[in-house]
Amino acid sequence: MNANASASAIASAQSPSLSILELTGKPYAFQGYVHGLHQPTLRYKLHHDVVKAPHLPAIDDFFLKELGVFCDLDLSDAEDSILKRLMQWPSALLNQATHPVFEPAQRVLKPGEKTSSHHVILQPCMDHGAALSAVLFVIRLLKLAFQESLSVEALKEVQKSFSSLQESLSVTGLQGFNQKLFLHAAYELGIQWSRLKGNVFLLGVGRNARWLESSFTDATPVISSTLARHKPSAAFILNGAGLPVVQPFLVKNKEEAIRQAEMLGYPVVIKPADLDGGQGVKTNLRTAQSVGQAFLTAAKLTNQILVEKHVQGRDYRIQVVNGEVHGVLERVPGGVRGNGEDSVRTLLERQNHERETAEDDRRYLHTMLFDEEAKELLVDQHLDWNSVPAHGRFVRLRGACNVASGGVPLPVPLHKVHPDNLSLVLRAARVLRLDVAGVDLLIPDIEHSWLESGASICEVNAQPQMFSTLHKPMLASMFKGGNGRIPVVIIVESEFTTDNIGFSIQRECLARGIHAALVSGKEVWIGEECVNKSGSGAFNGARMLFLDSSVEAMILHITDNQIMKKGWPVEWCDLLLVGSGAQEPQNPPYSAIEWLSFAEMLRPRLVIMGDADAEEYSQASTLLKSHNLLTVSCWKDKEQRSATVMTVVNNLVVSL
Repeated sequence: MNANASASAIASAQSPSLSILELTGKPYAFQGYVHGLHQPTLRYKLHHDVVKAPHLPAIDDFFLKELGVFCDLDLSDAEDSILKRLMQWPSALLNQATHPVFEPAQRVLKPGEKTSSHHVILQPCMDHGAALSAVLFVIRLLKLAFQESLSVEALKEVQKSFSSLQESLSVTGLQGFNQKLFLHAAYELGIQWSRLKGNVFLLGVGRNARWLESSFTDATPVISSTLARHKPSAAFILNGAGLPVVQPFLVKNKEEAIRQAEMLGYPVVIKPADLDGGQGVKTNLRTAQSVGQAFLTAAKLTNQILVEKHVQGRDYRIQVVNGEVHGVLERVPGGVRGNGEDSVRTLLERQNHERETAEDDRRYLHTMLFDEEAKELLVDQHLDWNSVPAHGRFVRLRGACNVASGGVPLPVPLHKVHPDNLSLVLRAARVLRLDVAGVDLLIPDIEHSWLESGASICEVNAQPQMFSTLHKPMLASMFKGGNGRIPVVIIVESEFTTDNIGFSIQRECLARGIHAALVSGKEVWIGEECVNKSGSGAFNGARMLFLDSSVEAMILHITDNQIMKKGWPVEWCDLLLVGSGAQEPQNPPYSAIEWLSFAEMLRPRLVIMGDADAEEYSQASTLLKSHNLLTVSCWKDKEQRSATVMTVVNNLVVSL
């Protein structure tokens, strides 16, 4: 759905005459964190008249077919049925298009509110425009459920719009297999994440932050990744270090490829020299004709093509992170296993369907085509598509074992891997100076030492596609078991002065050797240096500090209402000081209790209130019953401010 269509839909939602189900007002984009959600949020308001929706089962069937989302809800409750779907289906649409949504949408209720025809819903998202497109599509689809009749033409139009929506959402979605799984792992580990640009993400903040692009990290050397991607260069370096590698030969045309293959002796392998992910790889080639065809196939992808001797052995991918082996997968080539009843064709059709519809890790496996490669392998096994293999017999349909060609990764327990083989792959990653590597090892049996059985390192991938269970351990290793956070102090005051308590806290931190940063008014300080004097609010100022790796602690002095408008820039704070509420020029401040309520999601370890009367203290105590709460007289008093500063810094030191 394009921007003009979205704008038109919003404009019509604001018209005086409202339909049964319609947006009202203008959707609002929170860039930060609100209501306890751990990612950006789209807030929208909805008008919904409670009437029967006779065609809701048909709409449910559409989503079940297209997204595999089943709604087992009581259709007798018209309001609940529609709202629940509105809080479920946009997330399903976004997730399908690789937009990370890790927590359910929320309905925001006013105190004491139970039912109403007007609703406020928060939709977690990564891209607000994409979230709005998904919401608008779901509203449009649900409105069909209220019509007296639902025509075939209407459903065809919905299908057409659905295809267009999928295409537009994918443009701003994540690229590749790894990224969404890494972000989900960060969410589970409590690591704050935000999108920097494209597929590059910031995990954590300040000194403890890391950058991640797929399995590339900010510590991956450019030289190392370049050499690893160019397979002849990597093989040259590994061979020079005494590691067992397959010697590749660069060829320029089909005829040269065939000559090289005959010199090496069949079987051979054809592969691109500069591509990853198994693209263009053909293995176990036994004839000049198959070599020539494999060369032409690879030549469609690159002009850097290798011929190398095919090495017999089982194929393993070994994941190395920061000098440790995190996982071992045996990669079984694509094929089917006979049951004594069905043909090879039927077995493959069934397997492809299971992979396409699976909800477990099989959904990440690729389907396989009925192509010439499979046909040739069947001939080698004295079979054809109509053959019925015996029960338990494995029929190989792919030469390469990688997942991209239809292979299946099977986890191997680390205790079953011989220590010599672990040392071998660790040394390969170390020689290429890679912090993260996927080492492809060909060996007869990984339980026996390569020094006795022989082995060959096929490739070392600098940006490996990882099995779904390995992303979380990698992040845990990157963050040394932590969550990427630094101590955060938040101060809320309506008045900005050049010598406020924020500056006093920062100076005391610096005196104790803590390289603290401060946002106060329009000024942003890192250590003793003012790095910006034209900051446009507390939220934007805080975001400036996230990217600086020297920042060990952050003091956020809020004197404006930008946080209320954009959300919190962080998911946590260690200490919260609330005086008179922050405000925009010409606007009244929010009360101390309003700020405390808004900040409750940050779970501060200590809350200090200034100038709190008995009623405010009682309200604050009730609101923050799970936190420590102190009240002090106004910290503008010199003596009181000094005591408050020491209390804050002493507590902050504990958090380091």
